[in-house]
Order: sequence, then C-alpha cells, then structure tokens
Amino acid sequence: MKRARLAPLWVLALALASCEANTATPEATSQPDPVKKVSPAGRESMDRRTENAQRLQEMNKVTVENKLSPYRYVISTERFSIFGQLVKASSHSRAIHGSGVTLLCPTDDAFESFDAWKMMLRQGNQEELDAFVAHHVLPVIMTYEDFKLKDTHTTLAGDEMEVSTQGGIYANGAHVRSGYVPTENGNVLGLDDVAFVPFSLR
Repeated sequence: MKRARLAPLWVLALALASCEANTATPEATSQPDPVKKVSPAGRESMDRRTENAQRLQEMNKVTVENKLSPYRYVISTERFSIFGQLVKASSHSRAIHGSGVTLLCPTDDAFESFDAWKMMLRQGNQEELDAFVAHHVLPVIMTYEDFKLKDTHTTLAGDEMEVSTQGGIYANGAHVRSGYVPTENGNVLGLDDVAFVPFSLR
C-alpha cells in the first residue's frame, strides 16, 4: 500500500526537477566574458583611451578657433586671450566683427610689460579701452605683405600708424609677426608688443 503511494511522489519530484532545469533564466547560465579574452596589453590600451577621453571631457580642452571674423577669431584663440577680452569689452566689437578690417593683435606675452591693461576693464575706463582697441584696428582688409608695403596706415582711431622695415616689420614700434590669419570678414596680424598705450595709463 505504501509503495503504491511513494511511486507517484518520486515521479512527481523527478518531473519538477526537470522543469526547473529547463526554465532556468538566461542570467543563470554562464556566458563568456569578452574582456577576459583581451590580452594585458590590449586591456591597458583600452583603459588608457578611456582615461584620455574622460580627461578631455572633464577639462574641456577641445577648443576650436572661429574664423568667421577677426572678432570671432580673437575671442576664441588662447594665443590672444588678453587682447580678446579687451576687444570683447570695447565699443568697437561690432565693427571688428562685421565691417571688414585688419586687426593687429598683441600676444599674451606682449602684455607682460603693460600690466595696466587690467585697469581698462574697470568701470569708468571705457574711453581708454576703446582708444586702445581702435589703435589696433585698420579699417581695410590687408595681408602681411600689403601691410609692410606702406610707410603709414590709418587706424580706426583716425591716427597714423608708422611702419618700419628696419630689422623686421614694426607698427608704431611694435614688432609685427610674419604671416597673417585670414577670416571670412577680415585678417589678423600678430604683434609681439602693444602698438598703443592710452596717455592716462603711461
């Protein structure tokens, strides 16, 4: 009597075990890890690329120089970052962007001997700032070759800028770097010195 009752229970237990094995979830089955198949050198290269990508993203070092106009260029390049600040804060920014000019840009190193440039950014010194920027703008588009062919050029301020070709090219005593940067609406010439200092800041 007991054996007749035990037989169906044993069959039932076996059937349940079979069902559990067949209904195992995909997560329960072991899958090969592709990373484990990568060589140590390959894994190191992958880690290095990931770290570099994260570093660039975090530090935001990917910059693009905008060559739409001399104005856009000078405020987007690190080479002329100080002059870019001054141009952006001046009343001539719109003219430099849209009028077709040649912008004479002192490098950041050029301001090491002219620490008073910070004064021009303070409230109440707009006149000095505008005068400084205007004396670095020529209201015509010219290349480096065009610039050195004449003895003088008229600036946006209305003054005459003297050009010297002895021992290099100089604009009002400021050394002009060879070459130029063309933009869609004007050109940029680099300077190793400032070409003008407002009288009140001398």
